[in-house]
Amino acid sequence: MPDIKDSVGEGAKNQGHDVALLQAMLRVIKDAKNAPYLSVDYDGSYGGQTRAAIERFQIDQKLAQSPVAKAAAAKGPAAVPPVPAAAGGAQETLGLVAPGSATLQKLNAMLPATHQAMRSSPGSKTVYIAADAKDAATSKAAIASDAEYEPTFRAKLSNLVQQMYDTHKIVLWITPTGRRRTFAQQAAETQTNAGPGESNHNFGRAADIGFRRFQWVKGNGVIATDADWLNGLEAAKAGEATRWWNERDLLAAKEGLLPLNFERVHLQAFAQKGVSNQRSLAQLLNAVSASNMRWKAAYQADLQSQGKYWANVGTAKAIWAGNATVTKSDLAKARTAATGKQVKDADIAQAEVDAMRKTLKADFQAADDNWVKWTAVP
Repeated sequence: MPDIKDSVGEGAKNQGHDVALLQAMLRVIKDAKNAPYLSVDYDGSYGGQTRAAIERFQIDQKLAQSPVAKAAAAKGPAAVPPVPAAAGGAQETLGLVAPGSATLQKLNAMLPATHQAMRSSPGSKTVYIAADAKDAATSKAAIASDAEYEPTFRAKLSNLVQQMYDTHKIVLWITPTGRRRTFAQQAAETQTNAGPGESNHNFGRAADIGFRRFQWVKGNGVIATDADWLNGLEAAKAGEATRWWNERDLLAAKEGLLPLNFERVHLQAFAQKGVSNQRSLAQLLNAVSASNMRWKAAYQADLQSQGKYWANVGTAKAIWAGNATVTKSDLAKARTAATGKQVKDADIAQAEVDAMRKTLKADFQAADDNWVKWTAVP
């Protein structure tokens, strides 16, 4: 149930997250005339309207006396009926709500079921609904059982989900396209410039992990649900959405996970600065090639010449598509370099060019099959 950390009211600390939570409760709870006690949107800032709403609620619920009634009571016991003592044996201070107070308990008791899991977080003025622990457990279990992650990275992701729930009662999850991608899946991606083997996602060391069904309370008390990420909150309160992403990053940092500056949802197992994805792929290609091919970054291959001739064979996307930029002239030069005997372009059949393109792609497939052997190279 909702709980403030410090008092709200005249002379109280009135921290923004506590004020916002109390205001949201008063915005949702209705009086005998079915009108909300707080008639304006909650904003996390304490002022006269908030104080008036608190006082009206306390008086209606016989938790405290109005100044008029209190003055009348001072004139004699017959002047005004007494107010029953609140929980704890004493009347509440008019206009003040303290943690664990009778006023807060009554507010909780009158909240509709839909809002009983409302929470606030220090530094924020947006109230949200605590997620179900089962959803967090499901997300954590899905990560922990996913063999398509490098084991250490997988454990860190799983811990992050647990830490976010333990700290904020918020669920993080990974999108279907945000886990490890095969080279074929990477080739089909349209929202990235990275080709097959050039994305950290291809090697089980990166994930797109964000907020799952985040429910937040609008200013008028209505609950909004963001199906994925924080798109609704971003549109309404960009600063609040940024704050939650930053909070995810702070918890991720404690697990040794790092973000990318240009991709908000992304986390990976290492700092990107100083890492060349193309050189890292070339190293893997050299390690797993079954064709006696040698590779250099961006992308050069020796066309089986024992490193005596190097040809630019195109982009990762072109190589994977079987369209490596290999020519008869390249093969002729590679064979001349390897054998020491002059080989002319005319000596090379087109079928041999086609076969070399298939061989180059086969090396990429071998890298995909052996993704776990990938290591970051500067």
